[in-house]
Amino acid sequence: MKKLMQGLLVALGMSLVGVGLSQAPTAQAAKLGKISKVKKAPYHATKGPIYTSTALNKVQGKAKSYLHVTLYVTKHATLKQNGKKKVFYYVDTQQVKGWMWRGYLKNGKVSPSIDSMNAVMAQEFVKQTNQYRTAKGMNPVALDPAIMAVLKGHESWLKKSGTRYKTDWTAYDKLAGKLGLPTGSQMMTDSETKDKHDLKNSQSLAQFGIDTAMIVGNQQPDYAHADILQPDVSRVGVFWFATEGGAYFMYMVA
Repeated sequence: MKKLMQGLLVALGMSLVGVGLSQAPTAQAAKLGKISKVKKAPYHATKGPIYTSTALNKVQGKAKSYLHVTLYVTKHATLKQNGKKKVFYYVDTQQVKGWMWRGYLKNGKVSPSIDSMNAVMAQEFVKQTNQYRTAKGMNPVALDPAIMAVLKGHESWLKKSGTRYKTDWTAYDKLAGKLGLPTGSQMMTDSETKDKHDLKNSQSLAQFGIDTAMIVGNQQPDYAHADILQPDVSRVGVFWFATEGGAYFMYMVA
């Protein structure tokens, strides 16, 4: 009987070892974790790589290329990276698709960059300008590519001086001359805002520019002396750029 019991124990031990061996691949596969579908939600990236798959062995792109793009998350997964378990989110947008560590993502839609909004704001500026000019019996103005190029290249001639910006006219004349614009003093208006309402969206920031050019900038509620509303003006350039905690607007006419 004693030998029989020993035989049974040995057999049982071998069967338990066999069970352990047969389950090992399942435990290995579980390291990738379960991929769960979630309700589509907006996020924005701060930094980090975007991987093509849950294997995390190939980078699709870098977050710095999509800092001003809203990334919609549709899946979650717990993955193992460098021996540590981390939760990754799958981002699915027109610009990029892939897996990102959740620590590099923040909840909510991203605010577009001021630079990316410039074209829309410029069109709104011209639209309202021409409404005022038409009401006064003046011909409409149009955006001028050369003036726009000068303003876009402001970093070469517009320098920060204390809390304001100062024009380096020598540097300006050099750039203006290359673009076929008159050198010397120009009819230019500029202003900076740090008001959260102005910075809210393109429409608000465009309106700040319009107010600067036609109301606030010239202190003329009836727009009588605004540069942009003079009868002999036909061309205009407008530009906004980001400053520390705010935005700077400038426009020039010819």
